[in-house]
Amino acid sequence: MYLYLKSEFIKIKRTSIRKLLLLIPLICSLLAIGFNFLSGDSDVISLSAETIINHWGIIWLSVLIALTAGLLNNLEKKSTKFKTIIALPINLSKKEMSRVLLVIGFVVLGSFLLVAAISLTRLLIQTAAVPLSSYILAVILMFITSLWQVPFCLWLSRKTNFFITLLLNSMLNLNLGTFFAPTEDWWFIPYSWHLRVQMPLTKLHSNGIPLPPNDELLSYSVIPIALAVSILFFIVLTFIAARSFNKIEVK
Repeated sequence: MYLYLKSEFIKIKRTSIRKLLLLIPLICSLLAIGFNFLSGDSDVISLSAETIINHWGIIWLSVLIALTAGLLNNLEKKSTKFKTIIALPINLSKKEMSRVLLVIGFVVLGSFLLVAAISLTRLLIQTAAVPLSSYILAVILMFITSLWQVPFCLWLSRKTNFFITLLLNSMLNLNLGTFFAPTEDWWFIPYSWHLRVQMPLTKLHSNGIPLPPNDELLSYSVIPIALAVSILFFIVLTFIAARSFNKIEVK
């Protein structure tokens, strides 16, 4: 598996994919802070760190996954249309799993950069009384509950194209995720999982409004449920994506 992963990393060494790691968390943070400052309300400005996490979940996390997966497939489509991979005496299922791991690695680094931006924001702006550990945990939980998007976007971008994957993944997240996250049916919609788990930690609704004390959305009981279903869904989709990738051998 290491050799498969190493070969994929070498392919992207001279591409723009790695620049996305710095660009997307930076854009997310700057837009969230700018959005709060435009309000002119000191109470809103003090929620800048929470807003960064909220914006990350609503749009930018899904954009990062879709962009990375789409660009990774574009490299193969524009060069040999996967013909080189098919011709090699390799395990295609393991090859796809290595691509899944590579995208996950990018999301990990992107999440790390987001935590760094949140930490800097807390130093520069007097934020609300939410400990830094809660922000970090929220980012980690959002990462885990979004893992299923990685094999899904790799499969979708291979079957369709880069733009459909980016548009579909971001729009479904923005619309379905924000709509179902605060409802009782949140567990049924995968795009709502990462938005729901951050609410008890940031004390912020998915629409960006602070939650009142004792609100039912502040319950931590949703976290183990979200983790369980998201990990299971990730395993299932990774298996499906690997089997699907293996079938390109006979095309």
